[in-house]
Amino acid sequence: MFLSNSKLGDVVKTQVKFKLNAYMGAVVSFIFIQLLGLLLSINGSSSMGTSINNISIKVSVISYDIVFIFVVIWALFVGNLITTKAYRYDDFSFVTTRLSNNLANIVVLCLLSVFAGVTTFLSTYLLRIIVLLFSNLDYDKGPGLLENPISSLINVAVMIFVILTISAAGYLWGVLVQITKIFMILLPLLIVAMLATQFGQTFIQYIFIGNISMLVLMIKLICVSVLLFGVAILSSNRLEVRS
Repeated sequence: MFLSNSKLGDVVKTQVKFKLNAYMGAVVSFIFIQLLGLLLSINGSSSMGTSINNISIKVSVISYDIVFIFVVIWALFVGNLITTKAYRYDDFSFVTTRLSNNLANIVVLCLLSVFAGVTTFLSTYLLRIIVLLFSNLDYDKGPGLLENPISSLINVAVMIFVILTISAAGYLWGVLVQITKIFMILLPLLIVAMLATQFGQTFIQYIFIGNISMLVLMIKLICVSVLLFGVAILSSNRLEVRS
């Protein structure tokens, strides 16, 4: 053991490869969640109608909003899932530390967030194909990747960072719950309190709504993600060792 001097980067890289293979179940569940969201999106995420001179007009807006909501919920639970004992004990197959384990988990969540964000954005094109093939509605598509590439890439980046932020929140939640089960009750109460209080609503509005540009929103999301991951790393030092 003393003749082996593994660098932190090499250890993290090895763990990332192992975790990507071990977490294939999360990818399968993600595909299922996306398919479910697509099925629920076929009839439109919103609609409005009117009638003029015995002529009825109904307008349905078909988008990936429902898919995105499902993916965000998936990201929260995946972030929490990889902190459970079953997954943490797999890391004892390696010569590892708390830091390398946390860094590997963060890299995996980043990769999964990129995959989820890109595929969620592309799901809108699958919706368009489904509507064209299986619907008799008059269809007017919105601007896409080819028509407005810069805006599309910005939307993808924002989705990736939102998913990453939610997965970071789930990761911190999982670490805190592993320390003491009381956080299983306290954290949902904290979320409800933030949604119900003026301070919480102002904070959420400041992060997600009150932005002068998408770039500002992405910077805020990155800062929140780094903060959540940082607190999770510091808190994980209090976890017990394997018995």
